[in-house]
Amino acid sequence: MKKSEIGAFCETYGATIENQVLEYLLENQGLDLAVGDIAKELGISRPKAYEVTEEFENKGYLVKSRVVGKTQLYKLNKTNIRVKIFLR
Repeated sequence: MKKSEIGAFCETYGATIENQVLEYLLENQGLDLAVGDIAKELGISRPKAYEVTEEFENKGYLVKSRVVGKTQLYKLNKTNIRVKIFLR
């Protein structure tokens, strides 16, 4: 999803950076994602992507899944009640 491609989630709740990241995570729920890849795909800065990722990890939306080389990968925490609601 490029910045110009806003999905239904962002159309409904607003196209903030946080909502764009959340929508991207929901669309790719089966994948382990690196923060740099999220930033590149959405056209946002890496520092902002790290900030949002940390915020979502603190809220329980994301969990660390594995490390590949020096890259930490994250995945959607499907056990979180709010994530379950978002997935519906």
